[in-house]
Amino acid sequence: MENPFKYAGIVTGPYFADREQEISELLSEMRNLGRVFLVSPRRYGKTCLIFNLRDKLKKEGYHPIYLDLNAYPDLASFSVALTERVSRALESSTDKLAKLISTLKYLRPKVEVAPDGSLTAGVEMSVPRQQALPALLEGLHYSERLAIKKGRKLIVAVDEFSDLEKYDGQTIEKAIRSEIQTHTHIGYVFSGSAQGVMLAMTQDPQRAFYRMGRIMELGAIDRDAYQNFIITWFKKGGYQLKNVDFEFLFDAAEDVPYSIQRMCNVLWEKARSSRTITQEMVEALPLIVARQDSAHFELIWQTASQTQKILLMALAKERNAKPFSRQFQLTYGIGPSSSIKASLDSLVKKGILYQTPAGRYRFSDTFMRYWILGLAQDD
Repeated sequence: MENPFKYAGIVTGPYFADREQEISELLSEMRNLGRVFLVSPRRYGKTCLIFNLRDKLKKEGYHPIYLDLNAYPDLASFSVALTERVSRALESSTDKLAKLISTLKYLRPKVEVAPDGSLTAGVEMSVPRQQALPALLEGLHYSERLAIKKGRKLIVAVDEFSDLEKYDGQTIEKAIRSEIQTHTHIGYVFSGSAQGVMLAMTQDPQRAFYRMGRIMELGAIDRDAYQNFIITWFKKGGYQLKNVDFEFLFDAAEDVPYSIQRMCNVLWEKARSSRTITQEMVEALPLIVARQDSAHFELIWQTASQTQKILLMALAKERNAKPFSRQFQLTYGIGPSSSIKASLDSLVKKGILYQTPAGRYRFSDTFMRYWILGLAQDD
């Protein structure tokens, strides 16, 4: 039996853990062609959630498309990709697609030869790339008109939407809102991992997406449901669990689904020959995974300043540390607060740490904490 605990890439179907409530709510919103802003920390499974939602929408007769802003270095490439994917989702005839796209002003058809010799219609800019915003708006308008013409309901999911800022975001936000607020045949899911950016986009009355749609924050998976998922798979694989408490695993992973899945994946392999799992094996998992990624963490560590290293070591030892408190500064011999703030900001900018809505600093990769603690043990 193959290892069922998938953690790399897109996880769907029976390998996708829980999120039944979230999928149900998203389905309800999309059936009404709503607008949802999906917000979560990285590695909480929002992309996998969108793909599982997409599979269910297809079964109900909707036409979903997915775009990841990380894949598009500029607005022009995003505009082209959006128009092309919508076209292919709603029209299969190359000739008809080429005719439809040829009516556009800023975009034009690009006929390509597929590996099997067949022709496919793509899209390219017909104007300088500086006119990418008009092209994007034209593509969005075209998408709505095509959905109406075909009598179909389209769902557009844009992942890492918080990266919109790299395209001169606030100007673009206003333009996008102006266009999509009139759409009646398209539902939208805008998801992002930069929580502060996403919440600012949607909760600031001065921003274009204020009250544009529902804000849905993706939290941790319910532990009871997740534990049932884990135990069910181990039992299907013929594994025996000897007084195992998976609460340790959830605590170690800080409830991050990616980290939980990865540790379960390692546990499956470690116990494959004996088919027996003990609590001791579970408690060894965080350090095992951390050491698997040692080369990556070593590179990060080498580029950190001495102040940053002290901070990282302190945060590894104290999950709920208060870096600006007098006690913290005395305990770790670090300060002043302005220096600590500059170091923390730099570590957040590099993606090594992130700040929770409550103001706590956490490791973006939960296993780095165990790697750092391992350094202290090795000393």
